[in-house]
Amino acid sequence: MSSRPSRGAARLAAILDALPDALLLVNCNGTVVNANAIALEMFEAPGTALVGRGLLDLLPTFDSKRIPGSMRRAEEEVYGRTKPTRMVARRTDGGELLVEVTSANLEDGRTPYESSFEAAYADHRNGYTGDELLMLVVRDLTGTLDTETELARQQRQTEMILRAAAEGVVGVDSEGRVVLVNPSAAQILGYRASELGGKELHPLVHHSRADGSALPWEDTPLADTLKSGRKHRVRGQVLWSKGGRAVAVDLTTAPVRDGDQLVGAVMTFTDRRPYDALADRQAQLLAVLGRSLRGPLEELSGELGSLAADPAGQLWPEANQILHHLAAGHARMTTLVDNVLSYQRLDSGQEKLNRTKVSLDQVVAAGVEGAVELIGPGRAQFAVHAPPIAALVDAERLAQALSHLIADVAGVDSTGRTVADGATGPGGRPVPGDSTIVVAAAKRGEVVRIEVRGPFGGGDPVHGPIVRGIVRMHDGLIQTHEVPGGSGPVGSAYVLELPVLVDEPEAESDEAAAEGAAPAGDAAAGGAARRSWTPRS
Repeated sequence: MSSRPSRGAARLAAILDALPDALLLVNCNGTVVNANAIALEMFEAPGTALVGRGLLDLLPTFDSKRIPGSMRRAEEEVYGRTKPTRMVARRTDGGELLVEVTSANLEDGRTPYESSFEAAYADHRNGYTGDELLMLVVRDLTGTLDTETELARQQRQTEMILRAAAEGVVGVDSEGRVVLVNPSAAQILGYRASELGGKELHPLVHHSRADGSALPWEDTPLADTLKSGRKHRVRGQVLWSKGGRAVAVDLTTAPVRDGDQLVGAVMTFTDRRPYDALADRQAQLLAVLGRSLRGPLEELSGELGSLAADPAGQLWPEANQILHHLAAGHARMTTLVDNVLSYQRLDSGQEKLNRTKVSLDQVVAAGVEGAVELIGPGRAQFAVHAPPIAALVDAERLAQALSHLIADVAGVDSTGRTVADGATGPGGRPVPGDSTIVVAAAKRGEVVRIEVRGPFGGGDPVHGPIVRGIVRMHDGLIQTHEVPGGSGPVGSAYVLELPVLVDEPEAESDEAAAEGAAPAGDAAAGGAARRSWTPRS
């Protein structure tokens, strides 16, 4: 019979030792009289003792009024359990750690659990049987603090991203009530975030279609996402601003889950108004080029050609020469308009590349011929070397790109004027004497390299986008190098690299230098690379 209480106390002591938090018993002198195993691990360093040490040595900022007995006056008696309080604890070797402390007094009228705790430690440790004790539960927050710091960092980062995002972002709970609004969403919709928080989103901003007819909640992408967990991406939706104005947007919805439970959704949207305005301006420009300008140019070019032909022989030579010059200029303008319109259709997806197996020398020849139309006859000399390399390309489009690249390095801008019409090159440098344009092609492994070297630097805003766009669509890239000349680097060498995409035996590509034409890729010898474009998206 007498052994049962002892076994019960030992059992309780073992339970207390297995707890994840440290437990301390402090007497009326403020001395630790007992501690469980976790407390010993937390506070006690090898060669030092925890039991018998003053509590304030371990917890310097602990409220001393909580210590029972002689440590406080009678009128300062404090009872009950305290709320968890964070403070810095000190180990017996002086090391510090962040902890959370909860304390409770064990006095007359204590619970059976408290009596058992005291009895267990009285039996298990050193037999202390004083009536007034303070029990402390001490939780190590070292790992928790790291986690909280990381969570706080991630939260700040998320908030900064949401604030910086140009897209509107709105989060809702499972009932469709707003729980998150970023600044862009508030600006697009004309609301302050506080005006949307906690409100149902649908009646405020998504209640009607573009034509003004009612849009039921159950027909919206957001409602389906909250119901089924499916994601949606919808173009051309309409949201309604605070002032009742329809705002065209592209929106997406995605579910928010807590484990397996669907707890809400996020709706992001992009204001389409700037894009729609840009599309309208582009459509207007293309209409001017394709109809208002293209037709009269073609008609005028035909009339000038008829006059220049002078079948009756009535014009004097000077007038005939001027008419021929005007006819060539109008033909160049017509070709430029046609090429720009053609590229716009390709870039917008209205037309696709038509890749066929062709011989690269034919493509280069067509590119040079097209360049003459853009430059004008007799305004440039060419040194061309293009062996019959088979490649799978859109021959017409690639020839078009080459023609604009040649016109670019020839110094011809979109108005037909050349740098030579002035007295200097780019940056006011003298125009080099040799105006020969080199076009050379070679095959290197599975890549075709085409070099176009001219006496002037390129970069015309009409020629450049056409060249880069067509090369990008062929999965190629462009590198540009400056070429020494005159008093400084004034010329440019463009190297186009395109995948071959067909199996062909090695041709004479390694011998890619015709007389007067350097091998592709050698144009940068003696000149530093200026810039490199990699058009692949």
